[in-house]
Amino acid sequence: MKKYLFIFIFVSIAQLFYGQEKYTIQGELPDHSLDNSYLRLTNSSALSQEKERIKHLFIDSILVVDGKFHYEGVLSQKPFLAYLYSAGTKRKMLDFGLYFIVEPGNIHIRIANWADEGVVSGTPINEDYNTYMITRRSMENQLLFLEKYAQYPDVVRFHLSFLLNGRRMSRDPNFPKYLQILDRMPKADRDILLAWLDYTIKKYEYEKKTKPLLDSIRNNAPRFIETIPSNSSSTTMKNK
Repeated sequence: MKKYLFIFIFVSIAQLFYGQEKYTIQGELPDHSLDNSYLRLTNSSALSQEKERIKHLFIDSILVVDGKFHYEGVLSQKPFLAYLYSAGTKRKMLDFGLYFIVEPGNIHIRIANWADEGVVSGTPINEDYNTYMITRRSMENQLLFLEKYAQYPDVVRFHLSFLLNGRRMSRDPNFPKYLQILDRMPKADRDILLAWLDYTIKKYEYEKKTKPLLDSIRNNAPRFIETIPSNSSSTTMKNK
């Protein structure tokens, strides 16, 4: 009996950790612009309308010390697109941020100048991401990357969703290629993106139908009368 109990416990533990692989992120910020502040690591694979999924994208905060940061995690799913950005600085400017892929292995990130995109390396998908999506970014290279990694939906779905836009469908010569990439994806994920495409088409058609009415309202807006408060030097009526 004890023997079977031991086997059961062993199998349960094995199943618990099956598919979980470690990853590390080693980062450099040689300009020391974010020393002693935190970076936020998030999963960035959700589409803009996936409200429930967006609620669960935050992964962790990472402290920057002396121009460097380090993070260790366990990957319990297939590789996915991540976004690393500053949690806020005293500077009055937009948050700094960088896209990369979370996958098993040692991921290296170097951001020498926040005005430019950083360099990601160390793991297979990130090497390609750096080459095709950052360093030599072009539509041709972007399509090469998305097609190559279509079997990893959470790596490509965010970028692909921007291309699958009903507004540009009729005038985009690459649109058939986007559909070819979709065909290489698992069915469940393909169906989600096809539903997304249908949503953008209907949204675009609705905007076209309502545009004349909205333009008419804007062009014929009434001229409101504003009354200056009585405590001013004089009470005047003026038109806006």
